[in-house]
Amino acid sequence: MYTSKFTPDALVNIKGLPKHIRNAMKKGFEKTVHVDPVACSEPLTGLLENYRSYHFGEYRVIYRVFEDIKAVAVVGVGMKDQSHHAEIYQKLELLAKTGELAATVLDTYRSISAKTQS
Repeated sequence: MYTSKFTPDALVNIKGLPKHIRNAMKKGFEKTVHVDPVACSEPLTGLLENYRSYHFGEYRVIYRVFEDIKAVAVVGVGMKDQSHHAEIYQKLELLAKTGELAATVLDTYRSISAKTQS
């Protein structure tokens, strides 16, 4: 089983969802992503090539898998639009360009890693 940790931005995203969606997404996430985060998601490309997208209805959960510690770092949650793209991808690409996304993921990785070593 994998564990997951949300970055501060991803927490803001998830808290902005309606409660019933948030609860259903949590259950789906635990049944699929925590079991096999690669098989239940699609790889992203370009600036987000190290990330995966888990589709939950009209929503996308973007995360990075850390096989070494059996964990995923969730970096964003957003709704897809009619052209099957999501604003969340654009936001994360901007953060990737500035290096902010890498820094946040590194902090998240370190916090997960510290928990697994204690």
